[in-house]
Amino acid sequence: MRELTQTILLNDPSGLPGNCLQTAVACVLDLDLEDVPHFAVYKDWALRLQMFGRERGYRVRYMPPRAAVGLGLAFGPSLRGTTHAVVWAGGRMAWDPHPSRIGLSAVTELVAFELALPASTATP
Repeated sequence: MRELTQTILLNDPSGLPGNCLQTAVACVLDLDLEDVPHFAVYKDWALRLQMFGRERGYRVRYMPPRAAVGLGLAFGPSLRGTTHAVVWAGGRMAWDPHPSRIGLSAVTELVAFELALPASTATP
């Protein structure tokens, strides 16, 4: 896992939404930020995130807040009044990509990144 800091914040002059999700995904998948799409600019961001994970050998699963997630993301409200994404590992926040590093005031959803079995080893 990498510890990267988001480069676009809430109310950015560019008009783009903050890129906490993009940054958190880059952290989880150990990628450079520019190799991950800025999912928040798309209405179908959740589907795009699943496809992005699948292309890299991961099954991306959306889970309830109390689910057991080994490595993934947590979503919830931030103290800045917006929905935020952080890196989640072992039942707790592992990294907040926002420069404040404050995290979430509550977890509303988890996203698990699970290694997918190659088709040749999958059980029918």
